[in-house]
Formats: sequence, C-alpha cells, structure tokens
Amino acid sequence: MRRHIGTGSDGSWSLDFNWKAREVPMQKRGQSELKRRLKRLGDRRRSPKRRRRAADRTTSGLPPGEVIQTPHGETYRIAKVFAMEHQHGSGLIGDLLSHESQLAAKIAGQSGLGDYPLDHLVFLDTETTGLAGGAGTLVFLVGVGAFFEGGFRLRQYFLRDPAEEAALLHALQEDLEKATGFVTFNGRAFDVPLLEIRYVMGLRRQWSLSTVPHFDLLFPARRLWKRLLPDCTLGTLEREVCAIERTGEDVPGSEIPALYLDYLRTGDASQMRRVIYHNEVDVLSLVTLASQILRRHRPDDLAALSAAEALAVARWHQEAGRSDHADQAFSQARTKSARGIRLEVLRYQTIHLKREGRHEEALDGWRAWTKLTPDDPRPSIELAKYYEWKAQDLEEAYKWAESALVCLTHWSAGWRRDQVWEEIQHRLERLARKLGK
Repeated sequence: MRRHIGTGSDGSWSLDFNWKAREVPMQKRGQSELKRRLKRLGDRRRSPKRRRRAADRTTSGLPPGEVIQTPHGETYRIAKVFAMEHQHGSGLIGDLLSHESQLAAKIAGQSGLGDYPLDHLVFLDTETTGLAGGAGTLVFLVGVGAFFEGGFRLRQYFLRDPAEEAALLHALQEDLEKATGFVTFNGRAFDVPLLEIRYVMGLRRQWSLSTVPHFDLLFPARRLWKRLLPDCTLGTLEREVCAIERTGEDVPGSEIPALYLDYLRTGDASQMRRVIYHNEVDVLSLVTLASQILRRHRPDDLAALSAAEALAVARWHQEAGRSDHADQAFSQARTKSARGIRLEVLRYQTIHLKREGRHEEALDGWRAWTKLTPDDPRPSIELAKYYEWKAQDLEEAYKWAESALVCLTHWSAGWRRDQVWEEIQHRLERLARKLGK
C-alpha cells in the first residue's frame, strides 16, 4: 500500500491511499482464512468420534454397566436387582406391595393411580446440571426403579457426554413407556417437566409425561411431618422417618452439578461413583417413604400415629368429605396431643364440627380452647354465636361476648384489633337490646 499526504491548492490537507498494492495479499489471506474455517468445520464433523472415544475412556471409572446401542448412538446403563426382602431403612422393599393402589390414588388426588396395582408404578429420580430447569439444564443421570416378578430392578442411565443425550433418551423410553404411574419426590414440578423439555431438545419429540398419573411424595410428606421436623427434604425424611443411613460414599446433592461439570472437563469419573450411589439411594428411598406414607393413612393404623400425624390425617379426611374417618383421627390427635399441638387440634376440630352443623359437639372444644389461650377472642366469639343463635341463651351469649372483649384488651393497638373490637361491640349492643339492658 502506498500512502501520500500533502496539501491542496486551497491549502487543505489531503490523504491519498493506493489500495491496489494490498489487493492480492488480502485475497490470498481471505482464501487462507476460508480454508482454515472449512478445515475446522471438517474437524467438527469428525468430533463425535473423538467424543465417543473420550466417553469410552471415562467408562473405566464408572460402576460396572453396559453400553446400549440405539439408532442415535451409544449410551451407558447401570442395572441392579434387589430382592423383595432387601432392607432399606426401617422396612423391606416388598412392604410397599401390601398396600392398596386406591389408597395411593386418594392421597395423591390422582384417580388413575388406582387402576393398577402398585407394582406397575415406576420410581423416578434425576440428577441434573442445575436446579433452575429450562432448556439449558441437562439431565445427566436418570434412576428408574420398577418391580418385577420376584424383585425390584433399578436402572440408571448415565450421560457420559452431552453428545449422547439422544441415545440416552431413546433407551430411557423403554422404561418410561411401561409406567402406569410415576413415584417421585417433587417430580411433578421438576423431574418430569425437565424430561419433557429434554425429549423436545434431544429427540424432537413432544411427549406429555405430565399426563401420566403421579404419586409425588413431597406433598403428603409435608402434610404429615411439617410440624415435627425442621424441614421436609428427602434427606431429613430418610433419617427421621425411614431410618435410612447413607454411607460415606454419598455426596451432598448441592455439589452434584459441579462434580459432573468437572467430570466433563477433566474426564475423571471417580466422583461419578458417588453421584450414582446418591441417585441409587434416592430411588430406593422413594419405595420406603411411599410405604411409610401409605401406612400412616390407613384407617386401621391410627393408634400408632403421633398427635401431629393424626391431625394431618384428620384434615386430609376432612377436606375429602370423609367425616367418620376425620372424627376418628381428630379424636386420636386430641388424646395424644401436648399443649403445643393441642391448640391446633382444637381449632381444626371445632371448625370441622361447626361446618357439619354439629355445634353441640364443638362446645367442649371451644371451652378447652379458651382455657389454653385466654388472650384469644376467637373461641369466646364462637361460644357467643352459639348461645345467641342456637341455644337462644342471651345471658350466656352476652357473657362470652364480654369475655371476647376482655381478650382484646391484651392485644397491641392496631387496625386488626380495632376491627375485631368493633365487631364484638356491635354484638354486645345487639344482645343488650334483646335483653332490654
């Protein structure tokens, strides 16, 4: 390139470039760049083979398994079989089959679960690259457990390389398509929707797994044990409810995404053994936890429940309109309850009785409630309502309305206190007129 700087006739500066000098080198450089890019694209076309060879190398650090051939390539599967007598925590694997599928259907609110025996269910747990979900989250390990004649089979599909995702999903279909229902822990919100996304991304298949009947153990577990445990994570339920103890081989769930990313980066599969063990225990724990939940909802086992568990079962029956069963469970809860839980039992039991129009049966509960919490106007208000409208005893109604007003004197000033005060004052004025005071 030749460049000249000078002045024009008017004294202004001018800049002259001769581009011809660089035309040929630029063309050659462009051709070289094009060749380099084409070569790189050719390398990418060969990269799946390199990835397969890398996957083969990492297999040596994984638990023993088998390479599954699919129309989409290879995937890796680990399989184990457990006898019905296998002890996992407080129970045997086969204990679950002593329960009725109709009971599971009622607990889950999924009528379809009652159409087949429990041994037709599939127990599902996934390990992923993150908890946010969405198209950017990979499912790299899927544990699928199912009963068969004489035992329980666990299959774990492991993603040795993201390039094998389509093969993993294709192989997994065989197990998922057999399911008449899924058993998971928070799987309705996370595992199943994420698998649906992966089938769209990996196989271009719209597969509505969410329509399969689902027994998600998280929700009945929270109902039963939220008053007793610090939290209702699967780990806490394993220790406190199922008596399951994990070995030192386990790894915290929060560390699993990072360990898998390290595996992809380094090819070192040693930590994946711990992740696969974690997933194995998760799936087996679904069986034990499901059995514990079902047992606590059986009407014949009420006597074995704690007060908090009996209250949870009572409210479950109440919401479903099973009044007789609710009465039995409320009675059990009230018999066993200490002061902390007794107040909640009295509150829900009296609400239940009042909704059914059984006000006379609720009287004892309201009176016991007033003794437990002298500063709470609610039971006194309920007694005032009963004596004014049901028993037609205006003097007694007036007495309980005054008692409610006294309770409010212990409340801090605020809009809520003012609102309740106004309601009670209005009741007292009405009663006074009726009494001629």
